[in-house]
This record gives sequence, structure tokens and C-alpha cells, in this order.
Amino acid sequence: MNALNSPFDKATQAKLENLVQPKHPGAICVVNYKGGVGKTTITCLLGYYLAKRSPSEKVLLFDIDPQCSLSLALGFDPDEVSKTELTVYNLVTPSKWTKVTKTNFENYAVQVKDRLAPKNLHIVRGSFDVDNLDFEIMKTLVNDEKRYQEQLFLYVKQMLMAYSDYKYVLIDCPPNKMFLTQAMLRGSSYYAAVTIPDAISIYGMPRLLRWVKDIPPTERPKLLGYVLNTLNRAGGGGAGMAHSQAGSDFRLRQSIQPSLDPDEKRIVGDKPCLGAIPRLDVIARFLGERDKYSAMDFSKRTSGQPSVDSCITELRTNLEKRIQQYNAKA
Repeated sequence: MNALNSPFDKATQAKLENLVQPKHPGAICVVNYKGGVGKTTITCLLGYYLAKRSPSEKVLLFDIDPQCSLSLALGFDPDEVSKTELTVYNLVTPSKWTKVTKTNFENYAVQVKDRLAPKNLHIVRGSFDVDNLDFEIMKTLVNDEKRYQEQLFLYVKQMLMAYSDYKYVLIDCPPNKMFLTQAMLRGSSYYAAVTIPDAISIYGMPRLLRWVKDIPPTERPKLLGYVLNTLNRAGGGGAGMAHSQAGSDFRLRQSIQPSLDPDEKRIVGDKPCLGAIPRLDVIARFLGERDKYSAMDFSKRTSGQPSVDSCITELRTNLEKRIQQYNAKA
């Protein structure tokens, strides 16, 4: 229906267009309402492993956190990140919302600079100006909040679909409810939470799920599960880590199950944990010191803990399996 001939007002028309706009089938928000839990680490590692599994399938990372941690961890210089125009800030600024057909989205997706990265791994770089982007969006919404909010949500769906030649799009989200975070969640098919095994992080998970549940069902992403990050070995080698994981899993499962919809309960409910990642120095070196290494060996086991390679491979396998289960249900 042409907007000029529509019997609806502009806000309603935008909402209707939003409802019929398809989502990218491999768009996944990596998110938690709490900071410091390792969302960037998991986004980065999962991106590497998804890209490494199949060189013919491209994987795209989106850095929407104003700290730009993902972009910096992947080898982009802070000055370069702040100066280039090809960042998420310029891609989602309000002036772009009505220019989907005029935007060269492919220019924003650049190959990851890290020499250890698979060639099929790309990134839309972050910007330190993303904090200002939320202010720019708020100024736009003052004119007609309902209409322009729907316009933003529709644009982000269209933007993600512009990267349909990528099998997966992983979005590293900040720990807040910025308009950009909300739009990315609505525009994504799935989301995965990252948490650490402490009481504050675990009991903050229901808040995240309630936030997502506020999204209308027709636009709500499906939960793939959560990643339990930086587990400490609590004595007894692998058994100690397993014991620590079991206790955290139980508390998390009890806290999130009331917020799951029927499909999520069937696919995720009994075993919501996608994977557990140990606290290992090699992961910190991977993020901060890769220029010193010709290769990063994730196959080594330290102090009786499982290797990084086995943990991320399991995470990747579980994530893909759950996407297949959701698709089979559809």
C-alpha cells in the first residue's frame, strides 16, 4: 500500500509496514542489562568460530556500544574509529531512516583487521558518538514520538536485511535501553544473554527478559539461551567448574522460566545454558595482545579446565541447533 493512498495516519502506516517487514534470519543480539559480564568477549569469540566453521559463509559483527570495545579489540585504532564516517553512528542517524534505497550498506561492513581473523568475518564499526546518537533520536521523537519510533524500528529491520548475504549478524549491545539497543532487539530474530556466576548478574537476568517481553509478540526476538562466562575453577579441576556451573544454572533456570513464551519453554526451558566459558588468561590475551602472536592456541587446557576451543565450539553448536529448532517449529 502506497503511503500517499493509505487510509491510516503516518504513525499507523509506519507500524503496519514494520509488521510486514521480514527479519534477518541470522541476526542475534548479544545482550544483558548489566555491564561487565563479557558480552564483547562472547560476541568476538562466537563470530570467529562461526566464520571459521564455513569459509563460504560470511559473518558480520555490529558494534553498537559507545565504548567501542569490540572494534578496538579487533584491531581498529581509537583515532580511526572516531574519525571515519563509516560507523554505526552514521548508519543509524535519523537522516538515514528514509534513505534505505540510497544507502550503500556494504560500504559500512569492513573486513576485520586482526590478522588471526577468518577472511569471511566483517564488522560494522562502533563510534564513540553513539551516546550522542540517542540524543539525536530523542530530538527527532519530540516531533511525533509514535511515528518516528516506528520509523526507526522499521529502518533497523531493513538495515539488517540489507546484509542478507551474511549468514549471521552478531550485535554487541551496551548494557542499557538506548533507542538503538531497543531497535536492534526488535530488528533481530534472536537474542542471547551473557552473564557471570555472581548473585547480582544472575538475579538481573529476569529484568532483561521482562524488558524483552515488553516488545510486541510480532516483533519480539526469540531467546537462544544464556552464556555463563568467566567460571572459576572451584577446586577439583573440571569437576569443580562443573559444580560451580550447576549451581548457577539452577538459579538462572528458576529465575527466567516464568518469562519464557511457549516456544522458548519447549526449546530453551529445560536447558537454557548455551555454554560455559572458563576464566582463562588466554582469552584476555586474545582480546588485548594478539599483535604478539602468530597464532592463538585455544586447544590447550589449563589447571584441569576445559579448553577455550572446546567451550566455544560447544557454544556455536548449541546456538546453531536452537536456531534450527526454532525454524523447524516455524
